[in-house]
Amino acid sequence: MTLTSYLSPLVAGLTLSLSAAPLAADAVESHLSFLVVETAQDGTEALTERAEVKPGEVIHYALSHENTTDTEMQGLIIAAPVPEGLTLTTDGASTSVPAVFEVQADLDPELEGLEWSTLPAMRKVVDPDGTLREEELPFEEVRAVRWSLSEGLEAGEIALNTYRVRVN
Repeated sequence: MTLTSYLSPLVAGLTLSLSAAPLAADAVESHLSFLVVETAQDGTEALTERAEVKPGEVIHYALSHENTTDTEMQGLIIAAPVPEGLTLTTDGASTSVPAVFEVQADLDPELEGLEWSTLPAMRKVVDPDGTLREEELPFEEVRAVRWSLSEGLEAGEIALNTYRVRVN
């Protein structure tokens, strides 16, 4: 499958907000890049640019956001989807600035919609006998990721956030 087929839903689902309000278009300059993770027999990784991916391969997404204003931005939240056909991996999530990383999934059958959680995310499951229990969320169930910046993003500063997904 072409790598760009996984890019359109990602770009469409990217969100960037200050607290609960969307940012002005010229307040932040954003860039998205994606590379395929190739692992050599000795375990070393290389990030390569390719047009096609196969099931089992890993895509490395990098999101950069630069504060183009002349003031510090507080309460910045950067969110990105995990497109259909992809599964979040346990490695590759990073940030260049202090931030809380969370995943979004259906965590509570008693609540409508998706909820956010830090890792390890736990979900509630109703057993056939009606008993409610908790279990660790399978990464296949993650629909989005986000970073809530713990500190302000200074004027001219860049936040770089990465995550990886495996092609199903």
